[in-house]
Amino acid sequence: MRNKRNLIMFIISYVLNNLVSGVLYDTYVNYLQEVNESIATSFWAFYGYATFISAAILLVVPKTGYKKLLLFCSVACSAAFFSVTFTHSESIFYVTTLLALTGIQLHYVMLAPYVATYTNTLEDKGIGWYTRTYYMGYVGYFLTTYLGGVFTVKMFSLHAGTTYAVAKEITSNIADVTPEIRASYLQGNEDVLLITGILSALAIIPVLLIKEEKDDYMLAESEKKQVSLGERAKDIISVLFNKDAAVYLAYWTIISFAMGLFTSYYTVFLNRNLHIDKATSSLLVSLSYLAIAVFMLFTPWVVRKLGNVGTICLTVIGSVPFMLIIANGDAFGDAMVPMVGMALFMRAGFANLGSPAESALSMSVIPNHLRPAYNSVVNFLAGIVSIISGNFTGQILFVNQEGYRTAYYIAAVLYFTAAVILFLGLRKYNRSSGDSAEEE
Repeated sequence: MRNKRNLIMFIISYVLNNLVSGVLYDTYVNYLQEVNESIATSFWAFYGYATFISAAILLVVPKTGYKKLLLFCSVACSAAFFSVTFTHSESIFYVTTLLALTGIQLHYVMLAPYVATYTNTLEDKGIGWYTRTYYMGYVGYFLTTYLGGVFTVKMFSLHAGTTYAVAKEITSNIADVTPEIRASYLQGNEDVLLITGILSALAIIPVLLIKEEKDDYMLAESEKKQVSLGERAKDIISVLFNKDAAVYLAYWTIISFAMGLFTSYYTVFLNRNLHIDKATSSLLVSLSYLAIAVFMLFTPWVVRKLGNVGTICLTVIGSVPFMLIIANGDAFGDAMVPMVGMALFMRAGFANLGSPAESALSMSVIPNHLRPAYNSVVNFLAGIVSIISGNFTGQILFVNQEGYRTAYYIAAVLYFTAAVILFLGLRKYNRSSGDSAEEE
């Protein structure tokens, strides 16, 4: 009963966390495009720094437990959004961006080991709880991505003293507006960011209701004993020399680099390259997050039919054609908005249908006592690759606006490559979630 309660409280906090991330990856990135373009174009590098920091923090779970770290996630995000709203120094954005992303990413990297810990003694193991968590999280992501765009335009219209329809039209070419209109647009963004800071603070409540016992997180250490830094280093080395773990690491690092080329810049591309207004572009991106929630309803069924590896490979490759449609959205003329919307919906659905299978697979390729070390290594590498990806976009790919389109072509090739590596290296793990649960 306590385990189920803790899982439910985690899901609630995870949903609230995703509500915040919906604004962070949409409204906040667009806001940065106006106030600090260098951070905006290399946003994925900050994601990498945050992932790196989160992976390091995860190593202290055996000392602190999960609850204190979950509290930090909410406080960090709230502090970041409040600082953005009330402090208008250009340098503060380096701190707020890193702080907000760390709060979001730490919550995410705790998902797999947390769920694994509290499902050990439950009949409903593995894929079921992963799917519920991801599903509910993306529903939250959908809501705030859409509402963030709508509220931004609404608040912009109020500050500019114009109608919603006029403000919406202006945002389709926001780079060409007067300084006065631009100031009103920024104020509209700041209003939304302030509300998001308050929303993030609410995530503290379900975390406080988690009833954590020392044995919960001490189970992450072999035989419930304190482990020295030297022994922990040996665990990490064991992970690196585990062939199956190395294959998954190769897959995940390629995917992380590819994701960094376009996933954080959806609305920037739609707004600046395809000239779709802010409210509509946010709506299209939010529908793609809704697609994730819808497609994940079928994850358990697909995994039973194709296995974990088969599901991941098919969905990653299946998303590639839709990435190419998005990149060439303006080729569809008057049908651009519905075609791009459909492609965003299908790409997000395919690419993320296998996310719960990824979490389950990552925990299957390594012995139980190495799970915390392995999860940290996965996120350390993902962080490093994300930093490289972010610097690549900021210093090379996005030096001109057309680079946002080229990113989709590069990412499509990398997605296909990652899927092939995973299938060739880990097809022996291609079994159903039920089989995996029995082995655990």
